[in-house]
Amino acid sequence: MATTLLSILLTLVLAVAAGAGGAALATHWFPLASADAAQPHSAQLLSAATQPQQALSAPVRTCSIRPETEAPAALDFHGLIVDAQTGEVLFEENPEGTHPTASVMKLVTSTSALVTLGPDYRIPTRVYPGNVPGSVVIVGGGDVTLKSSATSYYEGATASLAELAAAVEAAGGATSVGYDTSVFGGDPWHPTWEQKERTDGYISPITALMTDAGRTDPNNMYSPRTTSPAQDAAADFASAVGAPLDDAVFVEPGSEPIAEVWSQPVSELVEYVLVDSDNVVAEALARLVAIERGTGNTFEAVDAAADASLEELGLDASTFVGADGSGMSRDNRASASLIVSLVEAIHTDTDGLGFLIDFLPENSLTGTLKDRLGTVPAGAIKAKTGWIDQVFALAGTMTAEDGTELIFAIFVPVENPDGSQITGLGNRNALDAIAAATWSCGATLSNY
Repeated sequence: MATTLLSILLTLVLAVAAGAGGAALATHWFPLASADAAQPHSAQLLSAATQPQQALSAPVRTCSIRPETEAPAALDFHGLIVDAQTGEVLFEENPEGTHPTASVMKLVTSTSALVTLGPDYRIPTRVYPGNVPGSVVIVGGGDVTLKSSATSYYEGATASLAELAAAVEAAGGATSVGYDTSVFGGDPWHPTWEQKERTDGYISPITALMTDAGRTDPNNMYSPRTTSPAQDAAADFASAVGAPLDDAVFVEPGSEPIAEVWSQPVSELVEYVLVDSDNVVAEALARLVAIERGTGNTFEAVDAAADASLEELGLDASTFVGADGSGMSRDNRASASLIVSLVEAIHTDTDGLGFLIDFLPENSLTGTLKDRLGTVPAGAIKAKTGWIDQVFALAGTMTAEDGTELIFAIFVPVENPDGSQITGLGNRNALDAIAAATWSCGATLSNY
């Protein structure tokens, strides 16, 4: 009401002024704004006034991990750490620089297998009639978990030589046995792999036909591996069939299989790859991805196939080089930025990859982190480990001391990864110190 009276009085005053020659003044009059019209402006001012207070409520980022990342034992440190919820970069050090991956490569291989082959894909091993009357040929399809006996390190393995032999016997038996490994091609042993990795039980030559991933003791995770996995598997099968092995026997052209067995699905095989860091299963999956992608069936085909898989997930593969599928080669390359992007895709369940988080080793609890990072509460860090002579690596997620969820990829590589420099236990300890310091900082982690 007061505003209305004021408007009337002002109108009368201006009318008088206009009559006294004040017409120019009247033409510049505007109605007074009502109290209701002014309210949005007042709310806007109030909102603006509270902005500084809202900013002050965010954590003050003053916690530094530079003493750990700049320690001599951290070598040529590369890393990227982000807030898992907001995507904010909390810390970075040369995140686009490339370096050997070690077994962090298995994150690429596992996701590539799921994206390309699918979680339900199973790997076959088949027996066909041979080109010699009465003969049979066992054809490897890449299932390296095929069991040579009743028990195996791979507790979930679903295929065995005994099952194949029983099917052959039911079909009338065999007079001789041949074998076929042509699904995989090229050199079965990567030229950058050290022979000690075979004798120490980490990896075997990669062939499409093998049992127990080439272990000489089927039940021992780190059993020394054979130098002739295909021949050994074929000989064991021939023995189970009760017929001699004959290298001159080949698959009868146009024939159908008389027996077949199937591996666990890819969704289960990747658990061996991530929890136990199984190199042979990883290499087999990488070859199968390459075959499916049409890039080939050798080590040389792995890179292009992995690139295509990463790009299908919407990731930039320009910093990636895949020399093998396990990460054992010093010629593999990736950046911390790429690996963080891949972990983010897993974390957000892109293409149904989210379950892989449960397959990452947990500190003080499972897999290759079972005996590490004891100063951090058990299970607070879930990450893929990596180690070869040229680098120690760790990539995954952590729930920090303050409850903040972080995604990270950190690497302690030698400056020159050509094989002339090697890492040691002190470098692994430096990597773990960086991870533990990051856990302590949480949302207050500073880049300085």
